[in-house]
Amino acid sequence: MAAAAPKGFPDEAGAWLDGLAHRLDTANAIALDPNNAERLYPKAMLEAGLGALATAETRSAVTRAETKQQAITLLLMAPEFQRR
Repeated sequence: MAAAAPKGFPDEAGAWLDGLAHRLDTANAIALDPNNAERLYPKAMLEAGLGALATAETRSAVTRAETKQQAITLLLMAPEFQRR
């Protein structure tokens, strides 16, 4: 889905829900790709991608994830990552 020009996507939750399932599928595909298993590190991705913008909730979710793949998916689906 393309953003409406020239303003881009609105800053309202409803506008960001469209395409959520596709973004989740994409995040899972990245996390589960065996080629990424050795080269992606969730905590490093969090710091490089979000740094100070990462909320305590996102940091906690990534840290508490049961698997590396789950941590990557949670990070990629974090609200602050999606809005970035």
